Amino acid sequence: MRDFNDLPHVDLRDPDSTARILNGLTTHGITIFQGGIGREELLCAARSLIKIRTHRDSDSDGVTVIARRPASKDGETSLAGFTDRELWPHTEGSAVCRPPRVLMLACLRPAQTGGRSHLVDGRELYDGIARTEPAMLAALSTPRSAYFGGGSGHLGAVFQQTTEGQIVVRLRLDELARFSPMLLPSIDRIRALVQQQTIPVDLREGHGYILLNDRWLHGRTGFTGNRLMLRIIGDPLSTYALPTGFCPAEAPPPALRRT
Repeated sequence: MRDFNDLPHVDLRDPDSTARILNGLTTHGITIFQGGIGREELLCAARSLIKIRTHRDSDSDGVTVIARRPASKDGETSLAGFTDRELWPHTEGSAVCRPPRVLMLACLRPAQTGGRSHLVDGRELYDGIARTEPAMLAALSTPRSAYFGGGSGHLGAVFQQTTEGQIVVRLRLDELARFSPMLLPSIDRIRALVQQQTIPVDLREGHGYILLNDRWLHGRTGFTGNRLMLRIIGDPLSTYALPTGFCPAEAPPPALRRT
């Protein structure tokens, strides 16, 4: 497991910050940043890298304000990000056919206690499973073995191979994920591996991260206080050839190999 200090870092106020972020995304799939002191600074950085997606929870400019909201009457799991509860590391937009490729999260006000970000590199998760538990990896890579979302969601696999031979990860381990009978005996083991691979990150005011959502999982611990975060999602601008997913150290399991 990588340490937080091993990840690329950049100050958004540096003139070459865009190039350095791109380099971090290309080499590690993630860049930790500081200097995100306000909404406009974050939007400027995001627009230099991605085509921003608007969605249900965002404002018209594509920024989603992540703060505690009054509890919904039905306790909808998809709104758990707007509570103070723990969020297991997960893929953003796992229930849609084409999740956003890039996620940017910035801290404007840290929690009083807790609220630590949790990051998991899908490549290290994949490689670790491939080395020690190939049968489980084959199950995780089987098409139509995992369903993400509620009434209308996505039926697919945790690990999927692209036409270029890269691997993309799509995972969540809460009430919005259901798994085939062949996978159910492995879920506790997957949870343990995700926990082992978690990199804890304490985001201070003006700090955040930008990551490739088809490689990295993100989550947080529960917290108290008026924690305030800004989230932006989108897809790389066509001028940037950012890699899709990751290249595994081990050969893909039989369910993924192309003939």
